[in-house]
Amino acid sequence: MIKKNLLALTLLIILLNSCSNTQQQSGIARVWVVDDGEKIKREDINNPLANDPANAVWKNNSIHIFGGKNEITAFQLIIQADTAGAEKVNVEISDLVNGNFTIPGSAKGPADPFDYRGRNIELFTQHYLNITKRSPPLWFFAESAAPSGYYSGWVPDALIPFSAAEGKGGAPFSIGPSSNQGVWADILIPKNALPGKYEGKATITVSGKLYSAIPINLQVYDFTLSDSTHLDNMFGLYTNLVAERHGVPQESPEYYAIEAKYHQMAHRHRFDLVRRVDNLETMTANHKRYLTGELYTAAHQYAGPGENVGNTTFSIGYGGSIPQEYGHSVSTMTEAGWRAGSDAWENWFLQNAPKVKRHKYLYPDEPDFQGPEGAKGTTSMDTIKIQARWTHNNPGIGKNIPAMVTNKIKPILKGYVDFWSVSSQEATTHTDPVELAAEKAKGRIFGIYNGYRPGMGAVVSDADAVEFRVMPWIVWKYNVDQYFYWSANYWTKLNVFENPLTYEDRINGDGTFLYPGQDALFSGESRNLAGPLSSIRAKNWRRGAQDYEYFWIARQAGLEKELKAILDECVPAGLWEAKSLENISWSSRGYKFEEFRKRLAEMLSGKIPSNPSEAK
Repeated sequence: MIKKNLLALTLLIILLNSCSNTQQQSGIARVWVVDDGEKIKREDINNPLANDPANAVWKNNSIHIFGGKNEITAFQLIIQADTAGAEKVNVEISDLVNGNFTIPGSAKGPADPFDYRGRNIELFTQHYLNITKRSPPLWFFAESAAPSGYYSGWVPDALIPFSAAEGKGGAPFSIGPSSNQGVWADILIPKNALPGKYEGKATITVSGKLYSAIPINLQVYDFTLSDSTHLDNMFGLYTNLVAERHGVPQESPEYYAIEAKYHQMAHRHRFDLVRRVDNLETMTANHKRYLTGELYTAAHQYAGPGENVGNTTFSIGYGGSIPQEYGHSVSTMTEAGWRAGSDAWENWFLQNAPKVKRHKYLYPDEPDFQGPEGAKGTTSMDTIKIQARWTHNNPGIGKNIPAMVTNKIKPILKGYVDFWSVSSQEATTHTDPVELAAEKAKGRIFGIYNGYRPGMGAVVSDADAVEFRVMPWIVWKYNVDQYFYWSANYWTKLNVFENPLTYEDRINGDGTFLYPGQDALFSGESRNLAGPLSSIRAKNWRRGAQDYEYFWIARQAGLEKELKAILDECVPAGLWEAKSLENISWSSRGYKFEEFRKRLAEMLSGKIPSNPSEAK
């Protein structure tokens, strides 16, 4: 017996020494984990979050995450190379098991990253952009509320699926000497998952040899997020740029197959893409399917949150364009044509997608001066008044389509505008809450667009990861009817995988919420993936939109008082209440938001109605 014990001990020592030697020879210096609300720079190998007790996702060298059913939770593995660098690094997440219920691991599911059927766990490498010129103040943030100086250097944003080609972000991957490589993990908790604790592991290998197996602990709470997204929103899509990057003719069948992947990715992230559509024939042929939910079915390779549920919002004449039925152009439109066109579009929605919230995006976008009376065809506010008057005087059903204007509440437009879509900057600096309340009392809709610190998160990529997460919190707190981001893909002719200055050569990341999976302009950057690539900003929007669903469930459960206390503690002031603040009132740390989400999850679990209504 003693000899057997000595033999077992000897074998254990040999095994431990072998593992130790493998780790020493791997090229990896250390691995740690952070939640989805952070951006860890490539060169930041001494980040204090690695050892911060507040970083609750990383405890005792194991991963701790949580969520409700029908929710996507996420974390980031930060893999740091030693001075020699590491080659052929790979990561796999095992099945997550709770008794007889299993959430399939990352090796399960289709190879195609745009086929979501059977795909519960997704892995991505983080792509870094070298930020050498910071976004300037006064557009997306006040000078006193500029984002942290940390965001200079190699900052991550685009997320590349492991299925991409090796060397283009796919796995296995290399890590440069004394550098970090972030690996993003998404975990979809199925709607039929059993509540309770799930266990699994994240395995890291180097050249096929085990480096580390990190325990994963997932707590699934007993509530279910709705398939409907209750946060009304729209994110602009530039179709010509999608066609150009993917090398297909615009509006061709090949193009629409790719655009479908953009809508599906947006749907998984709980935002609605909107685009210019010039006539109802095109609506029926190509766009009806994402408004009815047909595009979000297994027949079209979709599964997960929002399955069989259509988009919430559509913008008629997005950007101020004039569909053919309305008159095709501003200079040639007439009142009779406008009435007939609005009637035709409203009738189409009543027949095909009656639950979709629609509006007419009036021309011009962001009108900034008062032109001469009757100056149709100019970019003045008088052009806005003419279109709105034609809408309101319409005896037909087209009268019911709200007239939307992208501007602050202006006295000369009161009575004309049904839907005020106000920039976050104007909502922070120039919105009078009393005036706004009076407009809403008359049935006007109030939305906000883009971002502006300290009243709203910033949209730029050289800012905190939580900038997009906090937006849904502010939308809920201030009873905003809709959030609007002007573009998800304003790539123009830039190499967006190298140049972070995407707008007027001065704004980092504005308009690159999504990245192209193929690149016909810069072939060396193509990942050969016929669809979009997500970003850390898009993931944080999803996280905030899921938080919004927590709020909605709390309201349905009669927990409004408790919810308000959490909201006020997490975001003490936003929009006009932040006007006098020098900086943001909320934390820049992802773990603080996770602390509040944890409180919400524990509050909701077991306290919601058995069949909460899907109605808004």
